[in-house]
Amino acid sequence: MMFASEFPKDSFSFSKSELNGLLRAYGGQISGINEDLIFFETENPEKIIKRVAFSKRIVRILKSDDLPINLGDEETYAIKEIRNHDKQSVLREVASSIRGKVNLTFPSRKFVIYNKNYFLVTEELYERSLKKLIDPKFKNKPMNHPSSISPIIARGMINVSGVKEGHLIADPFAGTGTILIEANRMGIRAVGIDKNRKMVNGGNDNLAFFSFERSIKHGDFSLISSIKGINSIITDPPYGRGSKIFSDSRKTLYKDFFTLIAGMRDVTSVFCLPNEELLDDLGNYTTFTIVDKIRVHSSLTRIVVKTP
Repeated sequence: MMFASEFPKDSFSFSKSELNGLLRAYGGQISGINEDLIFFETENPEKIIKRVAFSKRIVRILKSDDLPINLGDEETYAIKEIRNHDKQSVLREVASSIRGKVNLTFPSRKFVIYNKNYFLVTEELYERSLKKLIDPKFKNKPMNHPSSISPIIARGMINVSGVKEGHLIADPFAGTGTILIEANRMGIRAVGIDKNRKMVNGGNDNLAFFSFERSIKHGDFSLISSIKGINSIITDPPYGRGSKIFSDSRKTLYKDFFTLIAGMRDVTSVFCLPNEELLDDLGNYTTFTIVDKIRVHSSLTRIVVKTP
């Protein structure tokens, strides 16, 4: 079946990489891209919808022989048209081919017309809602830290890796545990390591707050290589006070981390880097692709990369 993901305009690269990862996990492939949509084929759209973070909307593309649509007695619908100003509306014409009761507030089915430089009639399967993506308890978790990664970015990074339910991810710089929390929310097993005992305790308290196992251990990130059965490493390494100017010790930490992931050849890694210089260093150890560059504030841009 043919579907399309409407991507956020400022996150096309992340959206495409995330969708690619989910299609690797559940089967399918990207079949095309236009100015608004990434087209894809899959037999498991419900799996994609359950996990996706960087799609504004996911729709099923309707063919001409799908119309007219006869709704059941208990079904209602709403329809919207997204069109360019120079296009004449076809809302009434398309609506006339959907036979059933209209409910603009709580419809059981939604239809979307794309009337732009292209024309599509679709059924909406998913619409992004940050309130649903982010657990409402997140803001009240026991420990916070100003450099903690956003749960949306954490979720997207996990999806980019292509892991699925039952797989095991590891975060060697676990911090407050956000990546582990998001993995657990998606049914993915997760373990973490952190060198700072305060962060270990706080991160484990956060995991327990969400009723997940306290799975962060104290130790150096290199311990990750001794954990059996890891499918992917997902992490946001520490940046320190300044992301643009690194101390020699911080540069050494990154080079040691690059050596570690290069040696774990069967494990996919998705992680953040704070500056372009580290991309050059990473290229000396392993192949990589840039998922996206996300500006956090004036002195920090998270460069999300995937290896191999």
